This record gives sequence, C-alpha cells and structure tokens, in this order.
Amino acid sequence: MPVAPRPLAANTATSLDLPDLTLPQGSTRTLRRLTAAQLQHTWRVFQQVPVSALTVANRPLYLQIVQQLQALQRREPSLPLQLLRQPTVSTLVHCIHRQLHPGGDGAALNRWLRQVCALLALEMAGAGLLSAPVELTALQDQPLPVLLSPALNLRLRPLASAHRLILGNGQLQLSGQTDSSLDPPLQLVLTRIEAAEHRLALVDRPYYMIAPGILLALADNNPLADFEAHPDKDGNRLDLGGQPLERWLEALRWSFELVQQHLPLLAEEMRLLLRLVVPVGWHQEKHLSASYQEAVGLVYLTLHPQPMTMAEALVHEFQHNKINAAFHLDPLLVNAWSPLVPSPVRPDLRPLHGVLLAVHAFQPVAELYAQMLEQGHPLAGNASWRERFHRILQLDRQGAATVLTHAQPTPAGAPLLAEMRMLDERLATLERSLFAGDRPPDADFEELAGHD
Repeated sequence: MPVAPRPLAANTATSLDLPDLTLPQGSTRTLRRLTAAQLQHTWRVFQQVPVSALTVANRPLYLQIVQQLQALQRREPSLPLQLLRQPTVSTLVHCIHRQLHPGGDGAALNRWLRQVCALLALEMAGAGLLSAPVELTALQDQPLPVLLSPALNLRLRPLASAHRLILGNGQLQLSGQTDSSLDPPLQLVLTRIEAAEHRLALVDRPYYMIAPGILLALADNNPLADFEAHPDKDGNRLDLGGQPLERWLEALRWSFELVQQHLPLLAEEMRLLLRLVVPVGWHQEKHLSASYQEAVGLVYLTLHPQPMTMAEALVHEFQHNKINAAFHLDPLLVNAWSPLVPSPVRPDLRPLHGVLLAVHAFQPVAELYAQMLEQGHPLAGNASWRERFHRILQLDRQGAATVLTHAQPTPAGAPLLAEMRMLDERLATLERSLFAGDRPPDADFEELAGHD
C-alpha cells in the first residue's frame, strides 16, 4: 500500500509582478511567469487533497499518481507542471479544491478525483513517463471514467461492458469481466490511435488545430459547463449549432490570424496559455461566450456570421483566462466584491471585480481595432466597423473610470491598475483624434460582447 505524501506548506501570498498583464509590451515574460506560478499552485492543490475526503477505493489510486508525479518532479521539476497544463486535467483539480469544505459534494469530488488520476496516468503513459502501470477497475458506484487527451488527440468512452483499464507507457488496455479468447481486450498503441467502435469503448479523435497549440475541442469534461449566469444561455454544452466543422475552423483561424497580424505578442500569449476552444452553438444576431476561473486555458464560443465579432470574443475570453490565472494567486483588489458601484457593464450596481474583468478584456479589443486602422486593414474603411470601434472606446473609457476611481488594489494589483490608466490615456487620445465632436453611440458591454 503506498504511503500518504507529506502535505506541503500552505500557499503563501505569491510575489506577482504584473506590469503588462493586459497588453504585453516587448515580450511575453509577464504571462510566462504568471503561468508558471499558477501551475505551481495547481500542483500544490492537487498534492494537498486530504486522503480522508476520498473513498477507500480511490485512495490507493490517488496516492500512486501523486507519488509518480513527485518522482518525476525530482527528476525534472517542470514535468508535473507540463502534465497539469491541459485544462482537461487542471479544471478538475480546481473543481475538487472547491469542494474541500464541510458542506462540499463528496460524491462529485471522488468522481472528479478518479477521472483526473486516470487522465494524469494517460498523459504520463503517452509521454512514456510512467514508472509503473496504473490500473482502474469499475465499481458499482464508480464506472471507468472517460479518457480525454488533447496531446494524444484521444477520447475513449468506456461502455458498460468495460471492467478494467490498465495504462502503461505508450499503450492502454481495456478489458471486460472475463479475459479470454472469446472476450478479447481492447488494446491501443497511444502513438497510433484511430477512431473505432469496440464492444468495450468508443474511440475517436475530437481535437482540430486552430493554431499551433490551440485546438477546437469536440469533447469537454468541464463539470462547470452546465452552470451559466447569463440570462440568454442555458449552460455551455458542446454544440456546433448545425454548422459544418470547417466553418468553425475557418472563422476561428481567421480570428487568430487577425490577432497575429495586428497584435503579435498577444497571439504569442494565446499560444502560451490557451489550449481549447469549445463550440457552444451558432446564433445569427448574438454572440455568447464564457470562461471559468477554474478552467484556465479553456474558452467557450458561439459561432457568429460577423468575423469581427468572433475575433473580439476570442480576445475577450482569452483575456479572462489571463486574469483568472492571476486570481488563483491574488485577489488584485482589496474591495473586489464590495461595495457595489455604478458601471457601464450592466444597468444594476456591480462589484468592481466584474468591471475590472470587462475593462481588462476590452482594452485589448480596442487596441486591435486601433492597429487595424493604423495598418490599413480593409475592414477599417467600413462605417459600421468605425461605429463599433467608437462604442468599444466609449465603454472602455467609462469602465476604466469606474475602476480607477473606486478600486483599492493589492500590491499585486497596483501595476495592473497603472497599466489600465496608461492604456486609458492612449484610448482617450485615440477617441479625441478619431471621433472628436461625434456623439458616442449608446452601448453597454453586454450588448457588445453578449457575455459576462
């Protein structure tokens, strides 16, 4: 029986340096340091799951995975962080962490724990890093979990007939209750995966490249995807909206290439942090998108016929991912949740946390428009494009004024507000030079983005 890993010291306040978390200046150093710190936090959280919170059946599996990861860390400190980088894995870790309180959902915690251990074993098996095979057996209340790996482009969905899963370096084996020539197991070589239907499982390849490192995901294991605050949406369940896959890929690739052309450092940051884009339907008039603090590296987008709307949403949700990574380590504002203040985000009073998120997301959108105009993009000559740019400038200015007037930053949040002030001054100059004397169109962030 493996022994319990020694608990790590509690996470102390991380010394964050975030001088250009909104728009990178000169390099992506800030986000690289933040990403490393956030992954260290995720690794710490995973090691600190109390064994007492787990079912007896899950304890040996958890201890085996932790100890194999700790052995990898002794060999190369970055290896556990690389394995935790996929949102298919890290999201579950943070969902587990959210349930570690007296009123937490113990059944959900154990279900997620079992899956994340299987996924970590799968990632180690795919990379040839397992020091010993990992085995899971189906129990009455704990069936074999679905396996997802963006790195391997694999989804394996065990059927009711599947009983035992064994993961070894470069391969997996799935077997039924008996093991005979009449009941042969499913064996997969992880470097040669092909879509197939087997009596024990369904196997497919659900990931499609948008840009190097960024994938459109036709599979999602985020437990929070059914939770939705937006009144016009019913969760964020995966849905192509009746549109062809190629149309999705074309729209997302165009959006990324637009960012690459006009904000190349922001595109480099996307390749660093963003891993998965999950499609959640199509709408001709609205665009609805989402992200979750627990799911760094993952965004949900609807398909929209206007290409600029898609590009805005990609930038917007990616920005939420960046600041959500920081929120894992520091609240950034002392008064993030109270008192409530008037804001352009919604007609009711809102906490500064929400206004900060909106401005942090939309200042780079305004900069994208500004660079398109400066570089003579064909769309910049369109009257509706210019009107939209004016609306974004208007809302950015109003939102920044609210945050800068009321916010009380933490030491880590102070550079973020200093950057917001600097960008706001740039946008004010742009607004005066481009739209002097024009009446600002009425708009709010809800109308522009269709989310948050």
